[in-house]
Amino acid sequence: MEEHRLQTCLVAVEPPDQPDIQRLLDLSDAVAARLYPGAFRQPITAASLALPSVTLFVAWDVRTCAIGCAALLDLSDGAAELKRMIVDPEHAGKGVGRSLLRAILQEARERGISTILLEVGIHNVAARRLNEQVGFRDRGPFGHYRQTPIATFMEIDL
Repeated sequence: MEEHRLQTCLVAVEPPDQPDIQRLLDLSDAVAARLYPGAFRQPITAASLALPSVTLFVAWDVRTCAIGCAALLDLSDGAAELKRMIVDPEHAGKGVGRSLLRAILQEARERGISTILLEVGIHNVAARRLNEQVGFRDRGPFGHYRQTPIATFMEIDL
């Protein structure tokens, strides 16, 4: 995959075993714990992203510091799941999330993926709004997910 320069950052596919990535994953877990306390939360580790079916997209600022990331899990049969998109709060509202999504959508199209699915928490209004702006729409649970009081599900056809 080629690197994508969009607005405020550079987005590239990266291995998950980097200190900057772990910092973002820890941040993601902290945000999830704050918004969704209880049993529905599932922590994520760099090791869980180091699978052949997972592609990790990382947004870097001009100082080469990771400021956001998101994982794309190939589900086979032309579908993939977008997981754990996080942007460092210091860079929120600057186009980082949109840059990540554009890079992911482009890469998915190049791979022949026809649908991207995601789960988003009901309290994560900014993420849901961004997903809608790039074309995601509501759908029901998929795969191993079940309907819960804290999550909604979305998809985009490419």
